Amino acid sequence: MPWGAVLAMCALLVGTAFVMATQSVALAADGAFQLVRTLGSEDVYVPLDARVLAAWAHQGLVVAAVRAGVTDTEVLAFLLGVGQIVLPAVAWSLAIALSRIDRLVCATVAMVAALNAGATWFLSVNEVVQAAPLTTLVAVVLWQRRAWRWYHGLVAVAASLLLVATYETALLTGAVLATWALWRTTRSTGPSERYACFTVGALSLLSVVVAIAGSQVGEKPTHSQSLLYYLVSLEPWAFYVALGGIAGVTLGVGPWLAGPARRVSLVLGCGSLVVAVIGLDPGVVTGFQARGGAAVAAFALEVFLFWRWARSADDGVKTLGGDAHHRLVVAIPVLFMAAMVVVNVQPIRTWSQSLDAFRARVNATEETIVVDDALPSDRRAVIWGWTSSSMSLLLRSGPDAGILVDRNPSLVPFAPSAARRQLDDEYTWGG
Repeated sequence: MPWGAVLAMCALLVGTAFVMATQSVALAADGAFQLVRTLGSEDVYVPLDARVLAAWAHQGLVVAAVRAGVTDTEVLAFLLGVGQIVLPAVAWSLAIALSRIDRLVCATVAMVAALNAGATWFLSVNEVVQAAPLTTLVAVVLWQRRAWRWYHGLVAVAASLLLVATYETALLTGAVLATWALWRTTRSTGPSERYACFTVGALSLLSVVVAIAGSQVGEKPTHSQSLLYYLVSLEPWAFYVALGGIAGVTLGVGPWLAGPARRVSLVLGCGSLVVAVIGLDPGVVTGFQARGGAAVAAFALEVFLFWRWARSADDGVKTLGGDAHHRLVVAIPVLFMAAMVVVNVQPIRTWSQSLDAFRARVNATEETIVVDDALPSDRRAVIWGWTSSSMSLLLRSGPDAGILVDRNPSLVPFAPSAARRQLDDEYTWGG
């Protein structure tokens, strides 16, 4: 894959993530409550012990800033966004860059990255946003045909360590990575690569054990059950159409089909991607629904890379012949990623306008008001059913600002009358 295309795709991913972080998208869904808990305790908030490493990756910068004396909640919300959105974008970018030695594999990795990022980043508090790129990154390193250099082992071990306690989907993805890494250990020629592969395999096995333990915690339905619900219901439909389109494009430019079948697969794949881009409605609800699909996409990509590596005795993947087809393998992922960025522009703008309206209403009163009565219908993108009180604390300009509450909250983490006691008075938006 030409470096120009690789850098363009990485810039689109990281640039979009940075913009979303500056617009405080990390506060979406449970993010506001998570940040309030982190600021209140000056330590990471871990809803489940099985996700402690993910919590540190998400909130580590915030904890460091708070302990250094930062009280500007706008800055702290941005730092939360760096952990929740920018770091996953960097992981996706590393996976794309490391896979560029094979144009087809790089194109497939980039398309899955664009789909997962474009559909799920508005629910960046969800650990699958981090787990999917980290799983892919480890898989891409294991897929390398040549002997590892020092940075391959460093990246693979570091990513595997984070995946140990990240998400219940490691039950499947971790099992594949463990099998793969231990198999590669037997093929390794150098001691450093052999030790690194063994470490990756051991950490991946540990992630499976932690995932099994985590999925059994509590009486309420686990996140894995919630993921399964949206997976079976195929919501959002545009995500699965895009996933089918990626498969069609990969088949169409790979060596597995011949003649008209190749062209049909490529045309159907591209058409599916266009339909998906038009039908996708990025936002918090879509991000919540797409968690299962994002996990499946990462798992399917992982298995595909494992299969390609297992066949590494072949001459490699040969795409369709001719310069035009080689250009297609470059153009399709770049255009799809750009399209996914474009469809997120208006949702980001809507989010920002809603956040400004929420903040203005909080600072215009000292009372407790039902959020539905306080905001117009077209400025409610930041409402998540139970986090309005937490959002009020973060967006206030002073300690006496008002508290917006949800009319029928699905969860009551603290009484509205006790809201101001959750944070010290020094924490205000803008410092």
